[in-house]
Amino acid sequence: MDTPSKDNTLYLPIKQIYFDQIIAGTKKIEYREVKEGITAGRYLLKDEHGKFIRNPEVATDPDREYYIDDIIDGGFPFMPKPYKYLSLAVGYAKERDTATVEVTDITFHPEMIREDRDGKPCFAFWIIEYHIGRIIEIHRVNTDR
Repeated sequence: MDTPSKDNTLYLPIKQIYFDQIIAGTKKIEYREVKEGITAGRYLLKDEHGKFIRNPEVATDPDREYYIDDIIDGGFPFMPKPYKYLSLAVGYAKERDTATVEVTDITFHPEMIREDRDGKPCFAFWIIEYHIGRIIEIHRVNTDR
């Protein structure tokens, strides 16, 4: 198995309550909204020209331009970066709880779906879901927890 590195690990700031739930094993998925700009660039694969790589099972029309808010037959048109780990840090303080956790799967979920005139879903806010496996490493500032 790979070890955590800059290339295979996504750094995410997180609230203490969610951090504690992940460590306790009661929160199995970490959610982030995929937004145009910086967040999409962190979460999605790009080609050598900086364009998002299409999901070949969803974005099947080679002549169509796809967008971050497209919903194609219920699916998201782009591919996620294949992160193997999440590096979680509570807040932004210098001294804070941190952990590295394994990513077992990455999926997408549409929110606030908009339909066209015929009632067919066409736009959505997309949530990327990082499914959490083993805790690889944990560092607590306060060891009483």
